[in-house]
Amino acid sequence: MRIILYIVGSLILLGALCYAATLIGIEPVWVGVIGAVILGLGIMGAARTGSRRAIGDDTATTVINKVE
Repeated sequence: MRIILYIVGSLILLGALCYAATLIGIEPVWVGVIGAVILGLGIMGAARTGSRRAIGDDTATTVINKVE
């Protein structure tokens, strides 16, 4: 669920910044570049958030199994 929220938040940020960039007169090519960078950072952040949670869950299970 966190990954979905992270991606949705990144898309909202992407849309807002691209809209603001067009309002202040930045060329469409640079708006596209900014959009691609923000989208890439959002995807990388979502992947990092999901992988950290999965690793933590596996470690906790391993520790519980060793205690028993």
